[in-house]
Amino acid sequence: MHHLVFLAASGGLSPVSPTSSGLPIASGVNTILSWLMWGALILCGAGALISGGVMAFANHSARPDLSVRAKTGMLWSLGGAFLVGVAIPLVNAFYHIA
Repeated sequence: MHHLVFLAASGGLSPVSPTSSGLPIASGVNTILSWLMWGALILCGAGALISGGVMAFANHSARPDLSVRAKTGMLWSLGGAFLVGVAIPLVNAFYHIA
């Protein structure tokens, strides 16, 4: 273990950048990830729309407890959509893949 740390510190090991070449299922994995991202965005959008409707109903029927829960649901939906949208760019920036 000590030898690997020494080699890495002295520049003896070249940096490795991830690549999908040679993987026969790489395009399939990309397709599955893109479908999952679209599905998650659709669910987040539906959650925001439902929360907005519940918020309108709660304000109309004078139910402040339901309105607070709807506002919380709206924030979670928008936060989820944000995380889905920035997941891949964050991973690429973190690993300098770009």
